[in-house]
Amino acid sequence: MTDPAHILAPALRRYRGSRTDPNRWGTWVPRDGDILVCTPPKCGTTWSQTIVAMLIHGGPDLPEKLPVLSPWVDADLGVAADEVQAALAAQTGRRVVKTHTPADGFPVWEGVTVIAVYRHPLDVFFSLRKHLANMKDLADDDPGLAAISQSLRTFIDGEASLEDFDRDSLATVSLHYRETVGSGRLPGLKLFHYADMLRDGRRTVADLAHAAGIEADAALIDRVAEATSFGEMKANAAQYAPVGGTGFWKSDSNFFDSGSSRKWEGQLSEDELNLYDARLAVLLPDDQARAWLENGGDGHR
Repeated sequence: MTDPAHILAPALRRYRGSRTDPNRWGTWVPRDGDILVCTPPKCGTTWSQTIVAMLIHGGPDLPEKLPVLSPWVDADLGVAADEVQAALAAQTGRRVVKTHTPADGFPVWEGVTVIAVYRHPLDVFFSLRKHLANMKDLADDDPGLAAISQSLRTFIDGEASLEDFDRDSLATVSLHYRETVGSGRLPGLKLFHYADMLRDGRRTVADLAHAAGIEADAALIDRVAEATSFGEMKANAAQYAPVGGTGFWKSDSNFFDSGSSRKWEGQLSEDELNLYDARLAVLLPDDQARAWLENGGDGHR
């Protein structure tokens, strides 16, 4: 599949940040059949990308490191946009790329499958803390490294700024969900939840294959499920983690935190949970939407 994908609707907003550069959407030329993994940070992006990439390439042996094969298409990570596009153009057949930008921040393309993955916002918060602590060059006084009570308040109270969208908060996670899922902007959106994915890794692989329209027999599903288990991803983190093997992280393997849910249990007070609940009710007033964002198909918190 090599035909350029037809644009059905333009982007409605331009999200910027310390990494996010909306101008890069103009250099990516999607093809009919491409797959875009669209998630807030720390919601299973790399896991989902890896599964889809392995399904496309017929097994765990990928031809390149994942960040080269499946780049963060609108992020400036030190590689020129033209170089990223040239590497993608050299790939034959279907491709998978990623973004953390909500769906109103990029065009709607005919023939491009968008897979969105979400996670309980409090799990996002605790995973972000580990993520920041694993960065070599992050300042010691970064708000995300403060005591849990203080950094949680920053996460809960933070606003979603279009000019600083990489400053993650409850507001950015909620906005991502509203504009990607609640807006109905993306026809055929394929929706996944991290908690559901954790419950059954093999089913997750099969469901992602179905969502992407990739034919996968039982043997391929088994091989990919084994290769993308938490232990295997962690053991081979330099192959899969963004900027893995470059010294950006204190530990590549710690990019993959714990592969678990409900991290807040036993760590937050009743008052802190009530503060979180009240803020999320304002950001996402629909009860059913909140229940799904927190729990996926399980339906309880």
